[in-house]
Amino acid sequence: MATASTPSAPSPALALQAADEPEWLAQWQSRRTDIAVLVAGLALLTVALIAQKRFSADARWLRLWRTLYLVFTVGFIGWYAQGQLTIVNVTAAIESLTSGGDLAFLMNDPMTVILWVFVGATLLVWGRGTFCGWLCPFGALQELISLVANTVGVRQRRLRAALDAQLKWVKYGVLAVIIASVFITPELASWTVEIEPFKTAISSYFVRSWPFVLWAVACLALSVVVYRGYCRYICPLGAALATMGFLRRWGWIARRAECGTPCQSCRHRCEYQAIDQSGKVNYRECFQCLDCVSIYQDDHRCLPLIVEKKRKTTVIPIQEVKEA
Repeated sequence: MATASTPSAPSPALALQAADEPEWLAQWQSRRTDIAVLVAGLALLTVALIAQKRFSADARWLRLWRTLYLVFTVGFIGWYAQGQLTIVNVTAAIESLTSGGDLAFLMNDPMTVILWVFVGATLLVWGRGTFCGWLCPFGALQELISLVANTVGVRQRRLRAALDAQLKWVKYGVLAVIIASVFITPELASWTVEIEPFKTAISSYFVRSWPFVLWAVACLALSVVVYRGYCRYICPLGAALATMGFLRRWGWIARRAECGTPCQSCRHRCEYQAIDQSGKVNYRECFQCLDCVSIYQDDHRCLPLIVEKKRKTTVIPIQEVKEA
């Protein structure tokens, strides 16, 4: 009668090797496919932003490409891979460091680590716009909702420049309250971070108690009235990234001497109202949508190019002179 064979115990060397491996490594290995897709998406975005003039030369192509990438951000990075960066990452890091801990806990979430590394690197080059404009799932969801609203004839309201400038300071106040609560009343911090609807709309798929869902829906509805209103005026994470604007080393958006005077095309068409009357770009409020880069190359929308085109095509008529 045959006897069932018992599995042999792992060798001491293999057991020691497994014990030496960090706990987070298993998480990274189990998500190899997700990591590969995310890295490929980030690489594609990097190429597009480096070759921004080529990618934005055709306004229709830019709109299609941007829309598809925003769908990728909401669908894959947000809802599927759960890669929504949040102010909670910042407050948790502060709490850990102030209590004598480290940031090793972040390694358990490979999507978050990869995104934070990428966002940190791009802050040096382009500022906050790479994350806020392309990689924030909740921000992308707002923009897609605005596009749908525009398709059915609902246009967002453009606020007066003075009011817009004042409202953009609100998010810094929200950020200050959240950071202060971490140090003063940690229990309160778990409530102040709920100003972010990211957990409700992205991480929890709107499956939460009704006050949280109502707030998330209200923030999304605001984007129908004011273009990405939550991002521009309320978001504490956006404020945190904007305060790091001093890290940006280059003014990557090309400008002409005529920008601002006499040309106001980019300023009037900037949905984020991130261009001053002088034509200067406010990179703290720029979402890197590339619309102004597209206008800069368009001889139908950029006034200096329109004037130059007319000058080159002006023909002096030759009149026939009759002999006496």
